[in-house]
Amino acid sequence: MITRLLISAASSVAGSFVGLFFSKRVKKKAAYYDALLDFIAHITSEVKFRKNSVRQICNNFLATSSDTPFNKNLLEFSEASNPFEIVLSRGVLKKSELVEVRQFLASIGTLDSETQIMELELAKEKFSTLSKKNNETKHKFSSMYVKLGFLAGLALGIILL
Repeated sequence: MITRLLISAASSVAGSFVGLFFSKRVKKKAAYYDALLDFIAHITSEVKFRKNSVRQICNNFLATSSDTPFNKNLLEFSEASNPFEIVLSRGVLKKSELVEVRQFLASIGTLDSETQIMELELAKEKFSTLSKKNNETKHKFSSMYVKLGFLAGLALGIILL
């Protein structure tokens, strides 16, 4: 009897951890886009008022921002010798989203300042739409994943009984 209860409890805890994993993944993706939008605001102000190099702008942003999944991609971009051939780690993004981010990063510093500012505004609109979508997903599914994981683990424990 006690063994059966322990198996049910262990499977419930395991299911909760699986749900927590998916919940954190959704939260990391939302944090990625928030950091990306912060970077766009940072680089827009840099382009408008200063004439620093792209690598220096990236390093300044990395020095002042908190640790997010976007920072890893930005570091990979700033250390790349050729921005058009950068390979970014996928992390929490889908392949299509990663392609969008790669195209955005590769376009930085290739245009004159007025055109670059317009490109940054377009990127801000595009990524803010994705950010809103991911924040809605985070609010809808973040706690649901933990609850479903617990219930799935409990159901598995009951089936094993």
